Amino acid sequence: MITIKCRIYPTIQQESKLLRTLDTCRWLYNYFLDKNIQSREDMQFILTELKEQEPWLTQFHSKMLQMVLHKIDSSRRALKALQRNGHKIGKLHFIKHDECNTFTYNQSGFKIERHGNTNLLWLSKIGCTEIRLHRPIDGEIKQITITKKAGSWYASLVVEKQWQLPEMINFKKSVGIDVGIRNYAYDSDGCITPNPRHLIKLQKPLIRANRILSRRVYGSQNYKKAKKHYQIMQERIARCRKDFLHKLSTNYSSKYDVIVLEKLQIPNMLRNHHLAQSISDASWGTFKQMIEYKSKIMVEINPRNTTVECSRCGSIIPKTLAIRTHECDQCGLTLDRDNNSANVIHDRGLMLLELPMVHREVTPVEILLGSMKQEKPIALSHG
Repeated sequence: MITIKCRIYPTIQQESKLLRTLDTCRWLYNYFLDKNIQSREDMQFILTELKEQEPWLTQFHSKMLQMVLHKIDSSRRALKALQRNGHKIGKLHFIKHDECNTFTYNQSGFKIERHGNTNLLWLSKIGCTEIRLHRPIDGEIKQITITKKAGSWYASLVVEKQWQLPEMINFKKSVGIDVGIRNYAYDSDGCITPNPRHLIKLQKPLIRANRILSRRVYGSQNYKKAKKHYQIMQERIARCRKDFLHKLSTNYSSKYDVIVLEKLQIPNMLRNHHLAQSISDASWGTFKQMIEYKSKIMVEINPRNTTVECSRCGSIIPKTLAIRTHECDQCGLTLDRDNNSANVIHDRGLMLLELPMVHREVTPVEILLGSMKQEKPIALSHG
């Protein structure tokens, strides 16, 4: 399953129908949350009776209304799972008017057609809307989720796609990547990718927009305008960050067959309040996800001592974050600390794959058979 997010451009009449659909989903969610019905089967039976009491509900697709009940049931299951694991849980709250931004068509009620040079998305009870498909859809569409974000509308297409093994995996095309804050990525081949720091670049206009929003009267028209402007600023930062991560991950995935990364515990790293903002802005987790589904093989290794271990002799050379040069007293190796870390990450990844000293080309079948003997899991990804 893959998800393709596309922009849709509804007309004024279609946008009013979309907004009415969102409002209906919000009303239905709050209605069943107020009734406190635990069983999903009981909620579906009551929904059938509710359509007889409220005839206006028949103006909306039945499967879309059932997905609202699925949302309530899945949220309750998630809370129960957290409770079983020892976490403190609260309760589900009613959705406010401006908090309901998505609705879902599952299995039926949608269709994508092409008329001339325009692609149209047909939704049951709504009509045809222009959609911009930035890639061909290779597979069957199972679900479509419509989202309103910062005044724009998007359609997330869940496509069932068969995974195919790559023809050949060349382990000579392998690289280790050390992600950081000063430089976003430093690989074992010596390539440096500077950190663009998107949040820092647009922080002043973002703070200004937030200040204007805080001075507006809540619920007024000026408040809504200021809130939309603030959301647009947030969306602009997110788009710049996502564009950078896509380009970087595509570059590595196209050049290398095997990519080795550190298995970082990012939630624990965010406890450092001096670096939390920079770590969040870097989005290392998103970068790892993109590498995982774009590359042929992605390997994650234990990050312990990767910054202090010598990549030549394996000696432990303690150093603080202020020291940017690795100098080994045992073998005399001197190089940038990020370059040394990338070399250590690369070597550990090859050791985890149990490769021979001389790299050779092997088939994916050999890799899968060999990975079954590993004690530690290896992340295999496909593009």
